[in-house]
Amino acid sequence: MTVETLVGGLSAAPYGGYVRDLDAEEPVHGVRDHLAPVRDEKQDLGGGPPGRPVIGSAGWYYEAHEDHGTVWKANRGSEAGWDVVLDWAPYVSERLVLIGEDGKSAGRYYTITIGADTLTKSLSDLRTADGWNDFSDDNGAASRAIREVLINIITDQGKRLPRTPVVAHTGWHRLPDVGLTYVYADGRSYPSGRSVRVIGAPEPLRQAAAPLERAATDEECRRAVHDIATHGWASLMALAVGARSLAYSLRPVSAAFVLDAAPNSGKTSAANTARSLLLTPRPHAWPPVPTKGMSSTATDIECALDFEGDMPTLLDDIPLTRASSAAQVREMEKKLELVIRAAGNATEIKGRRNRDLTAKPANRIRSVPVIAAQMLPPTMQESLYRRSVVIYLSRDGGEVDWRWYKSGGGQSLTVSLRTLGDRIIAHLHAQPDADSHLAELEKRAFEQFIPHVDAVLPEPGDTMDGVITAAAAMLSGLGLVAAVSDTTMSDLVEVVAAPLATSLARQAACMDAQSTAQDGVATAVGEVLRRAFSRGRLHVRDAKGVVCPAVSGQVEQDQGLVRKRDGSGWDGKGPAAYWLPQRGPALGITTKNLNMLLKASGDSRVNCYVDRTLPDALLRADAILRNNSQKDRIASHRVRVGTDNLRLLLLKPDLIWDF
Repeated sequence: MTVETLVGGLSAAPYGGYVRDLDAEEPVHGVRDHLAPVRDEKQDLGGGPPGRPVIGSAGWYYEAHEDHGTVWKANRGSEAGWDVVLDWAPYVSERLVLIGEDGKSAGRYYTITIGADTLTKSLSDLRTADGWNDFSDDNGAASRAIREVLINIITDQGKRLPRTPVVAHTGWHRLPDVGLTYVYADGRSYPSGRSVRVIGAPEPLRQAAAPLERAATDEECRRAVHDIATHGWASLMALAVGARSLAYSLRPVSAAFVLDAAPNSGKTSAANTARSLLLTPRPHAWPPVPTKGMSSTATDIECALDFEGDMPTLLDDIPLTRASSAAQVREMEKKLELVIRAAGNATEIKGRRNRDLTAKPANRIRSVPVIAAQMLPPTMQESLYRRSVVIYLSRDGGEVDWRWYKSGGGQSLTVSLRTLGDRIIAHLHAQPDADSHLAELEKRAFEQFIPHVDAVLPEPGDTMDGVITAAAAMLSGLGLVAAVSDTTMSDLVEVVAAPLATSLARQAACMDAQSTAQDGVATAVGEVLRRAFSRGRLHVRDAKGVVCPAVSGQVEQDQGLVRKRDGSGWDGKGPAAYWLPQRGPALGITTKNLNMLLKASGDSRVNCYVDRTLPDALLRADAILRNNSQKDRIASHRVRVGTDNLRLLLLKPDLIWDF
């Protein structure tokens, strides 16, 4: 396990560690008493070393304080005595117990002082050499034997300290003995005063989550909600999504929220309206730090989403344009696949295993993922659209008044939005049955929203039912906003309902286009290959690799062949396709050659794939034969052609010719 950062009473130190803040609260009662020496009979007679025996390491003793310490070992020579092995010892000030998803202990952490460094380390970290590298004053601890003794010293001190619960993500937790608690990214909790820590908070996020100097008044909160509503319906919708995200663990919403917008159209301003419910960056109050940029690695994105539980998230920004390469499009599509499918299916983002192949806890979506894109991948599957609520923004369409945000409007909302966020958390905690309360808000939002949907989508179809339900669940966040800002939920929903329904109608049209394009892949491949044969850009060879008219019943030109001038045989230009009558029959071609022809055709149905994704797309479109003998290569086949052993796609010939 890598070094984890601890927030709450700790501040940044070199190498990713943390040192104790001198202004933070003192350790809990009993911390200093746990190191009181235990004296034995030999010590009373003056024959033993001072300090405590190291339980688990016979013959070792230690004495540890914040500013000094010593470790001794029994001398096995002719005269009994003790040798000083280390002129320092680790001093433990906190024992932290990680609470797992089931509420049980899932790991141990210790806050350790060695010389000038005070760091928080997991027990698994300490069992590796790397776990000690961040301590600059641990001279003499290079050997494994010494480290084992030091671990025993640490655990010996820890067992006399009170257990402090630790969580690995923000949001709602049911803690032992105290019950439902909301944990902020800076380590605070609601209700306040509960003994809990959170690990893994990036320093910018921790600072942004710190409380403001004052809370907004009721009038300021009402004014902020009014300002948001009058400066773009998309901003108010984003606020609804952010408010609903604060209750995600209490009642999940299985969908992503996507802003598909032209550059400089206000998508980030809208998303940051939601994110400001919990975050205010320092020294500037606008805009809040994003969860991650979409240019980050997939692993980085999933870890950040896993940490940000029950809080507004933002993945900003998908940097695609019409000129983006196929590789860039595929990379973004892969990241969207990970995030949106996990959100829509309420599953792990990516399964993981321990070294012994047992299941390992994996990262999950713990809030409604908000994704900002200046263009979605044109090949994004319809199934991902079905797991998303997409709103479309234009630069001057009025969805977001980005000029107002840019001129200081966003910053003017800071105090009020933070106050609203804290009030929503308190409101949710006060509910005797939060799930029922949220279900009632969703019902009210749906009833007010559905007439607007029926006006633009009288027959939405099965594919849009889930999208509409998810959109209503997100809209219900306005009920939480209304409850803590002395406004009316129906008035807020009315601002958003009609334009949101229009946006969903556009999403439905996009989904239909994607479905049609996918269904047309097989037809498009046949058309492209027929043209390639007739124009001499592709030719047929037989199963031995010989250039000849191998397809019975098809004229030579339709096989891309011309007679040699001397009449001795046949010529063919371009790449080869192999007629394999014993394979179905089928027409075999390499993925690289087929994709080259598809891209050169300019056909938008099939010119957007990369070599790695094309076989699976053709298999889904039922254009090629499935390989049932190789589970890891089901879309391609190993075929011997003459003396060569080729990896080929086996196309169904009736896509190309009439038999």
